[in-house]
Amino acid sequence: MKRLSLIALMLFVSCISLNAQTTSTPKAVLAATTPQILYRGVDNPISIAVDGISDEYIIAEILSGSAKIKKVGKGSYIINIVDKTYLFDVVIDSVDTKGVEYQFNRTIKIPNDVITIGVYSQLGKEKVFLNQTTFKVKDIVYPNAKVVKSDGGLIDKKDLLKNPYINLEVEGFDFPVEYNINYFMMTFNTGTNGEAPLVSKSNKFTPEMIEKIKTLQKGDKIYIEGIHAIGDENKEVKVANPVMIFTIK
Repeated sequence: MKRLSLIALMLFVSCISLNAQTTSTPKAVLAATTPQILYRGVDNPISIAVDGISDEYIIAEILSGSAKIKKVGKGSYIINIVDKTYLFDVVIDSVDTKGVEYQFNRTIKIPNDVITIGVYSQLGKEKVFLNQTTFKVKDIVYPNAKVVKSDGGLIDKKDLLKNPYINLEVEGFDFPVEYNINYFMMTFNTGTNGEAPLVSKSNKFTPEMIEKIKTLQKGDKIYIEGIHAIGDENKEVKVANPVMIFTIK
C-alpha cells in the first residue's frame, strides 16, 4: 500500500471521525495539572487532545527519560516516574595510536530529571508524529504529621481529646495527594516508671490512648513514634517527621 501523506491521512481520519471539524494540519495539545512539572513517586495526571482527530487514533509515548505512561480515559493519561537516574547506551567515535578510527559502545548514567512525551496519530500501519512536550521532574514533598495543627511542643489536653487523631499534610504541592497513616506508637512520660507503648493501626488514637491521655497532668509528655503512611496502591510513603513529642500545658 502506498504511504499516505500527512494531509491525506488527516482527510481520511476526518471522514470517519464524528469529532472532525477541519481538514487542516492538526495540532496536539498536552496539558499537565502542574505547570510543565511532573513528580516522582506519584500518579501524574495529564490530558492530550488533537484537533480534528478522534481520541482512539492518538498514541502517547515517552521519548526521553525513564517513565511509564498509561491511558486511563478519553484524553486522560497517568505518568509514573520512579527512577532518579537511568542508563543510556551511546556509540563513541575514537582513534587509536596508529590513527585508525574505530567505534565503541558505552553505557552512561543520566539524571532522570526531564521527561519528553511524544504524541502520534495512527491509522492502520501509518504512524504520524504530531508534537512533543518536555516536562521537568521534581521529587515529591514528604507529608508532615500533625496533631491539632502542631507537630510537637506544648498542647492543651482538651484540644487533644477533641481531636484524637493524626493528620498528614503536604505543603507546596501542585495537586491533591492523599496519604493514610496505617501505624503509629504512643508512649508517655509522667515522671514515673515507663510503660509499654500503645499501638494504633490507623490515624486515630485507640480507646486505651484516649483513657491514658485523660489522666495526664501539666508537664507530662506524650511521644508519638514510628509513624508509617501509605499512598497510591498501598505503597509505603516516608513521613517527614515520624516522631512527635508533646507536653501537656
